[in-house]
Amino acid sequence: MKRLSRHVSVTVLLAMLMVQAMLLGLDLVFSFIGELDNVRGGFGAWQAFQYTLYILPSHSYEILPMSALIGALVGLGTLASNSELTIMRAAGVSLARIVWWVVRGALVVILLGMALGEYVVPITEQRGDALKARALGQDYQPGRITGYWQREGNELINIRVVTPEGELLGVSRYAYNADGQLQQAVFAARGDYHGSHWQLHDVKTTEYLPDASAQVSTLANLNWQIDLTPEFLRVAAAPPQQLGLADLHSFAQYLKRQALDSGTYDLQFWKKILSPLAVLSMMLIACSFIFGPLRSVTLGFRIITGVLIGLSFRYVQEAAGFASLIYHTPPLLSVIIPIVLTMALGGFALYRAR
Repeated sequence: MKRLSRHVSVTVLLAMLMVQAMLLGLDLVFSFIGELDNVRGGFGAWQAFQYTLYILPSHSYEILPMSALIGALVGLGTLASNSELTIMRAAGVSLARIVWWVVRGALVVILLGMALGEYVVPITEQRGDALKARALGQDYQPGRITGYWQREGNELINIRVVTPEGELLGVSRYAYNADGQLQQAVFAARGDYHGSHWQLHDVKTTEYLPDASAQVSTLANLNWQIDLTPEFLRVAAAPPQQLGLADLHSFAQYLKRQALDSGTYDLQFWKKILSPLAVLSMMLIACSFIFGPLRSVTLGFRIITGVLIGLSFRYVQEAAGFASLIYHTPPLLSVIIPIVLTMALGGFALYRAR
């Protein structure tokens, strides 16, 4: 039985990896052709190809559920075509055990996807953006922010430039009272972080008094206590797609503490953390089709079916995510509902195929 389980798991796993490689090859070609439209100045064909390679891990992570579905259909379809599944069932192997063998083979793909999303994609996407910006002559540095606005308590904060090293240039702070009246404006030429607080330099403070007059004072240095750390500014400089789970969670919690919208970061967090369940839901669909309606069809028909279902799942989840941002519904629901529905559909089909 151990040899049999290994045979099923390895067959399905190899089929998934083969499909993933084929889809990535097609994606590489079409992405490169698309980038050729942007060729100008220092951004030539070689730079376009390098950029395409940098964004390939991100595309690999996005198509992983579809690759797992098509790979499972191909692998199980091969076993079914050779009558191996029929022999297993006739020998008394339960359907649940075969499904577990398939899922066990997919665990490698799930771990690969989690590693890509957490450790590889954030680095390669930033390097790709930097390569393209430099080639096009644009002023781009990873971690550099310009014109950053933030609310912290009763203050509105504007930072003209945040350097990649975490130094602030041109800090403006506007303090309001409960009635929304401006009470104080502080401008600092620059600021640097000292472990638990910022130190602002060349500070000019304007106090707005009740009699409509203003009092101006200057300071060489001023300590500034604020929750906005250089680490949070580094996270704010990157798109949510380029952040790991820890950064997404911590920055979303910070935005919530300031009563700001954290929907984009919450949505990306739940997409990443629930991506293994998305792959498992595709496995259930694949198993239900092989033991159900697709057990006697051609390989080409299985592949087309897998592509259609994988695309449908992806587009439904994306649409639900955008809807949650527009209508301010919990991002968790928009991510998990398509997964639960897919699992329920696959589980029900497998129950009927027993």
